[in-house]
This record gives sequence, C-alpha cells and structure tokens, in this order.
Amino acid sequence: MKVSNSSMKKFVCLCLPMVLVVSGLILLTTHHNIFMYIYKSQLVLSPESGSFPMWQDLPTPMLASMYLFNVSNPDEVSKGAKPELEEFGPYVFTEQHHKTKLAWNENGTITYRQIRTWHFVPELSSGSLDDNVTIVNSVAATIGAMINQNVAKSLRFFPNVFLRAIKESLFVTKTVREIIFDGYHDPLFDNVEELIKLLPWVKKMIPEGSVMDKFAFFYGRNGTDYTDGVFNMFTGAGRTDQMGEVHSWNYSTRGLFPGQCGQVRGGAGEFYPPGLEKTFIEMFSNDLCRTLRLNFNKEVTVKGINSYEYRADRSFFANGTENTLNACYEPAGVFLPSGVYNTSICRFGAPVFVSQPHFYQADTYYLDMIASGLSPNSTLHSTYFRVEPRAGVPTDVSARFQLNVLVDRVSGITMLNSVNKTYFPVMWFENKAGVPDSLAFKMKLLANLPEILQGMGWAQIGLSLAICIIATLVMASKRKVQGRLEDTSPILNQSIQEDSRDENVFLDQE
Repeated sequence: MKVSNSSMKKFVCLCLPMVLVVSGLILLTTHHNIFMYIYKSQLVLSPESGSFPMWQDLPTPMLASMYLFNVSNPDEVSKGAKPELEEFGPYVFTEQHHKTKLAWNENGTITYRQIRTWHFVPELSSGSLDDNVTIVNSVAATIGAMINQNVAKSLRFFPNVFLRAIKESLFVTKTVREIIFDGYHDPLFDNVEELIKLLPWVKKMIPEGSVMDKFAFFYGRNGTDYTDGVFNMFTGAGRTDQMGEVHSWNYSTRGLFPGQCGQVRGGAGEFYPPGLEKTFIEMFSNDLCRTLRLNFNKEVTVKGINSYEYRADRSFFANGTENTLNACYEPAGVFLPSGVYNTSICRFGAPVFVSQPHFYQADTYYLDMIASGLSPNSTLHSTYFRVEPRAGVPTDVSARFQLNVLVDRVSGITMLNSVNKTYFPVMWFENKAGVPDSLAFKMKLLANLPEILQGMGWAQIGLSLAICIIATLVMASKRKVQGRLEDTSPILNQSIQEDSRDENVFLDQE
C-alpha cells in the first residue's frame, strides 16, 4: 500500500513534536540521575573508572616552592638578641604522587601507600641547592627542650660537659640540599650511645625511632613509600557522600590527640563528596597528624569552571580560647597565643611548631620575637582550596605552611644559657596544583552537565512547539488559499457561459 507524501508529512508533524516533548520532559526530570550515573561510572574510584589513572598518578606534577630563613646574626642571638632573618628562595621542585600497594576492600574502601618524588627545577628557582644558609640547629634545640623538661638543674652539669665536648652548636651553616632533603650529620648522632652509657637515665628521654644518621626536614622522604604511612580511603562505591574521605591512617581510626581531635577524618585531598555546601571542608594531613578545616570564603571561576573557595582563616590555627574545636590539640597546661600549632607529639617530641608563612594571621606575639625579615601578606602566604562543588573535584589548590623551631633558655646548658624564648622560623613551603589545561574542558562539561541536559530538554520542548505552530500556520494558509479558489470558480464559469451565448447569437444572426 502506497503512502502519499501528504499523509507522511501529517504523520511526521504529529509524531515528531510528541517525541520531542517526551524526550525533553525525560531530560528535565532525570538530569540529576544522568549526572550521578556518569559520576559513579567515571569518578567513583575503581580499577575501571576514568578517575583511577589520575588518582594513582597525578596527571601533572605539583609545584613545590621552598623558602629558607637565613639567620644573619647567630652569635648575637646566642647572647640574647632578636634574630635578623633573610628569606632565601624559592627553591622550586616538581612533586609527583604515586599510589602503591593497593588493596580494594569489600567495605567500599581502598588501602594504599603513597610515594612522593621531588625533582629540582633550577629555571623556576631563585638560587642553587648549593647555597649556604645559616639556620637554627633543630637537633640542638630538641635536646635542649628534652633537658629542660626532664633534667633537674642540679643534674645538668654532665649533659652540658658532654654537649660542649662534642661541640654541639645552636646554629649551623649548611647547603640547601642538606637542609631540605639530603641531610646533614650532627655530632650528637655519633655519641648518643656514649651519652646513654654515661647517663643511663637519658635513654627514657629519647623516643624510639627519633635518632637517625642525618637530619633534614624531608630526610628519607623523596621516593619512599613508608614516610606518609598507610591510608584507607572511601572510594565512593555504595555511598558517594563518603567519596575521598580517609577512613583510617596507619590501620587506626584514632590519631594521637584526645577527643574529637583524635578522630581520623577529612578528605585525602584528591576528591570530595559531590554536592558541596558553602560551609567548610576538612582534609586529613598525615604531615601534621590531624584534620584541617577550611571555611567557605566565596565563589570563584577557575578556567571557566565554577568553584567554591575554602580558605584557612584566623580560626585555622587559633588557640582553644578563640576556637574551641582546637582546644584538644593543645598539651595540658600549655597556653599559646593564636597562630601556631604544636606538632611535637607528631615529631618525636621535637619542639616544632607549624604556622602560616611569616606568621600570617598569627598573634603579634610571634612577630615581636623577630627583629627583621618577616612581612605577612595575604596574597603570598594564605592557604586556599578551590573545589568544583557539584563533582567535588579540586580545581586550584595553594597550600602554604611554615616550620618554626622553639628555642628557649635552658639554665646550665652553655649554648642555651643566654638565648631568649623565640619561635624561630626555619623554612616555609608552598604546594600548588590545579586542573591541567588538557582536562579543563572535560571538567567544565561535567560541572555544567545538569544545566546542559536541562537546556536540551527545554530546547526539545521549544522545538516541538515551534513545529506545531509552523504546521498550524502552513495548514491554515493552505486552507485559506483553497477557500479563495473555491470562491472565484462560479464567477469564472458564469463569464464563460455568457461569452458562449454571445458567440451563439452572432452565429444565429448570420
């Protein structure tokens, strides 16, 4: 049976708008479900997911910039003067992360270790790794703190004689490479066993595993898988609201601190749960043995991607009086003005305190201890995380922290007998990461997918209405033309008949 063209056109004009309306309504009502389907198949971590290769190895290495504080007047500081500092750097490195020893668990988590590898980038650096820098000797400051806390003044004669005999010094001049990664040898390392033999009670002062052959702030960390510990992280399988959250660290859900401060929680840094709110995000830091909270600051755009900016504000390292959430990070009976975090429990008792660079947002108590060389600046020294809120993927990260060593007067110990209490800035570092240009378009597409689907739905409904309107107008136009033709037909017939009669008349007259 042959179908006429007019019938086919009527069928298309009738069915196509219906199909467009139905598909448009489906897109409008299921756009979130479609987004979550793509999210679960591509971002939820599994060996087959699109996110897995980028999680296991950073698609583009981070940039790590490190700055050292040179002490210009070490002799004067030893006699009680305030330190005069000079910032050296940046010494820039690429920092690559590789996840290894993976174990996929039935509870929707993955257990892994992480290898961090640094490579020096001289063309981006201001200086050489062979630059000489005078810094506080952290080894000497640590032994001083141990003696001050554990040895009565009447018993300090023997440790003092020992330290003078091995020529232990409060300040050392070393190369940048020795201070950061390679390590430098301290005479105390060679003579610990002799000290213990001489004074057996000293052994209880030295935490197990704290004595090494060399000292550097990142000693033994470049290219090793044991220094970051063992992570157990939720993959998002089953519950996307736990995506990227650290479940345990070093096989424990409890850290070193009491109460809620000891809970292992927060993101591992690569992913956050989808649907972030304008409140705060948390990240677990193995370097600091604690969770860090960054509060929402504002909405920003990163390479065309709408992002929420979460920033380390004054509450970040505030003391327990100003921020009650931080109270359980403070040692009992110890009060510090806001702005620094005591990491000694995380570093074998070493008097190391972390702050924002140049004591940014810290109490002026710390700046007043330094004669010169520090100038806090929000642009240069603040920490922020920018995250695409719908998928929970970081788009721009700048993490900046400063290491400070507490140097305090210890009566009876010659090298510390005259110094004033000072939180000594030693170095600060900046880690920067973001969405690579090669992934920016895909990230933007994913972030705007629900709006794109909604737009397609409304466009299909609009197109169906347009087809209906056009079809109606065409049909109305055809009917109008046909009506006109029908109205003019009798007049034409009558005129023809009259003309015929006239012709017949003439014929008859002939």
